[in-house]
Amino acid sequence: MIWPFGSKKDPELLIKDLESSDAKIREAAFHGLIEHPSPQADQIVLAALEAFHEASRDIILPLIDVAGKRGIQEALPVFKALLKDPEKRIRESALQAIASLQTQESLDILISCLSDNDPGIKQKVQQIIIEEHGQEAMGALLRALPEDRNSSLYFEIVSLMEELDLFTVIKNNFEQPDLLVKDFYFDTLIKFSRPDFVPLYLNFYPKASQQRREKIAHLLFDYAVKDLLPYFKEHQRSGNFEGLYNLSEQVIFSRFDQAKEEILEFVCSVHDTRFRMKVLPDLLKKLDPYCFEKGFDLLKDSSAEIRNQVLNALTALIKRTWERMNDKNEPNKVTLAGLYDGVERKIVELMRDRGDLADDQRKNARRLFFALAQNRHTLIRPFIKELLQKNFHETYFFLKEWPFDEVFNLFHWLIESEPSFGSLMLAALQGNTDDSLWRIVFKLINSFADEEDRETFKRNLVARNRNIAIEKFLKDSDPGVRLAALEFASECKMNGLVELLKTSTKDPSPLVRLTALKCLNQQHNPQMQAFLTEALNDPDETVAFFALQLLQQMLQPAQLAPMMVKFINSSSEKLRTFALEQIAALTKERYKANFAKLTPEVRKLAGKVLQKLDQNFTDQVIDDLSSLDPQTRLQAALLLENINVNEKGKDALLAAMKDPSKLVRAAIVKTLGVIGDNDLIKHLISFFNDPDPRVRANTIEAIATLGDRQAIQILLPFLEDNNNRIRANALVGIRKIGNFNIVPILQKMLTNKDPNMRASAIWAMGEINDANFLNFIFPYLNDRNEMLRFNAIKAVARINPQMLSQYMPVLRKDPSPKIKKLVAELSYKVL
Repeated sequence: MIWPFGSKKDPELLIKDLESSDAKIREAAFHGLIEHPSPQADQIVLAALEAFHEASRDIILPLIDVAGKRGIQEALPVFKALLKDPEKRIRESALQAIASLQTQESLDILISCLSDNDPGIKQKVQQIIIEEHGQEAMGALLRALPEDRNSSLYFEIVSLMEELDLFTVIKNNFEQPDLLVKDFYFDTLIKFSRPDFVPLYLNFYPKASQQRREKIAHLLFDYAVKDLLPYFKEHQRSGNFEGLYNLSEQVIFSRFDQAKEEILEFVCSVHDTRFRMKVLPDLLKKLDPYCFEKGFDLLKDSSAEIRNQVLNALTALIKRTWERMNDKNEPNKVTLAGLYDGVERKIVELMRDRGDLADDQRKNARRLFFALAQNRHTLIRPFIKELLQKNFHETYFFLKEWPFDEVFNLFHWLIESEPSFGSLMLAALQGNTDDSLWRIVFKLINSFADEEDRETFKRNLVARNRNIAIEKFLKDSDPGVRLAALEFASECKMNGLVELLKTSTKDPSPLVRLTALKCLNQQHNPQMQAFLTEALNDPDETVAFFALQLLQQMLQPAQLAPMMVKFINSSSEKLRTFALEQIAALTKERYKANFAKLTPEVRKLAGKVLQKLDQNFTDQVIDDLSSLDPQTRLQAALLLENINVNEKGKDALLAAMKDPSKLVRAAIVKTLGVIGDNDLIKHLISFFNDPDPRVRANTIEAIATLGDRQAIQILLPFLEDNNNRIRANALVGIRKIGNFNIVPILQKMLTNKDPNMRASAIWAMGEINDANFLNFIFPYLNDRNEMLRFNAIKAVARINPQMLSQYMPVLRKDPSPKIKKLVAELSYKVL
């Protein structure tokens, strides 16, 4: 530049003056150089400046200012080099000189100084650009923007552009409707990572080229999902979201893990059902316990298909969460448990809700409740009645996943607490071929506490379901099912029933074997005795006992006895006791039936054995004393004579002393005598006034057996009794108690005209058993009276059987069959 009014002094001299010690000369030289008109002045100043490495520091500073004020463009490389000088004054002067040049190149150099380590330099550059260039610096700033967004220069430029509001300019330019303009400014936009640029990208995306779209998707990955979602939501609200479906899948839904709840909320807000149906399946697979609440919101979706997908996803999430909670290696157990319990409380509350929930909502609540109850089975009990009443099949098919025993126990509890549920079960079976349900129903047959309810349930089951294939249930692994199936088959009277029952008698379960026998018995099977006989060897005492009981009803005593004997030493107390009772009962019957034929010794021995076999035998006999049947009472009195009688028996005998039957009274008196209780004498005395002579005779005999001296005084008056039996009994009694001379009395009786008196005298001599009486007896062996001969033979046999040997030939020819029989019996003793 030419300065017309500058100094005329040579520029080289002026440069030398800049080094003068005189300040005025230096100042004059400085201004002279600035205003020098010579065309060569710029070149001289530039040359001096370029030699700054060799020049003194004092001359460099004024030369920088001179070059700057003169606007020497060629000095720009020197200024740029001086920007690296260690001395701050020189750097600042060079910076000011560059700024004064006001060229694009100088601006570029200024912008590069924004990365200077000196904050003062950076501040000065910013100030220069703002004040001297303003928004006009945008192009240079954009060119200088480094690719490394983490560099200090990048941040300084961005900061400066913020200061200059250049981003607003950029956005305004990009928002032009012309796609070519947008496309032109797109490369500018992508230099920055700014949230406020996101709406620009979203607006441009639907109309952009495929290359630009891919770039936008790539750029948006630099933004957090939570930062992007508000812009996508805004487009959704404004109805401009359709063109962004693919973009949202790429940059939002692909990063579901970063903001699951927010993304689900956003999906809920999308009006396009097809879009929701497209993106949700993948998202639902990635649900975690924190997504429960948002998942519940999705259950309100207008699409039934989406609701079903969400329901399945929540069900699977409940299962996964429970598994994690129970994993010993899970680090977040406490957190998971809290989330899970919250869901459980919410669903249980919905189940309790009696409000205006829609049917679909109730169904969803049930499905989720079933998922929870699958993990915690105790949840089901408070709701099971209502669930089965209103949604039997849905509830049952959920319960099918449980172990069979647990499901059965639940139904058993229901039936036990409310038997009317049996009708519901039967109704559910109509047309139902589900084996598990049939297994439960079969096993429930034996679960009713009330027998009437049980039979009603079984009858109704049979009436409604006669055509079921029962064989598979007879082979079921559960004995309870096999048992009920067997009863069902028997009740239905199915074809081939007998074969089924025969097979079941070999079942591993004792209860099934027992039921098979019962059913066979109900069918009146002709082979029943054979089945029962085989069942006697059953290892289970209940089965063997049942068989033994039935056989006891079916068989004659002679057939039954050998079977009972086998069980006398059984290891089963129940079988052993029953066998002993039956043997005792058989023995009692035989004892009673053959009592009259037994000898006194055998009677007593058998009586004692029976008392040991049957502790209640004595009580039974005592009870018979009060029977309405006189024969029973008589037999009881006779039996008591041959067994040990306790105080209860004595009291019963005394009470029976007034029996209307003379035979019974006579037997009772005799029994009391056999008991031999001296305290009973006072009671026996009352029989002396009995109208029946047999009773009085037995009374005397009984008193005599007591062996009491007092008895003699009581018996003496009866030696003159008109009744032959009374006199004979008194005679025997007195002789047994004391050594009294009874021959005169005997002689008197033997000369009596009444053959009964003579027969009683002979009997008495035999009872006294004194050989001195044989000569009195012998004559009567040939007496015409059969009774006298019979008593004589018995008396001699009692005293000395050998004495009959000489009479035997004659006696064998006796015309009386009774005597012949007696002689035949005595022949063995005599021989």
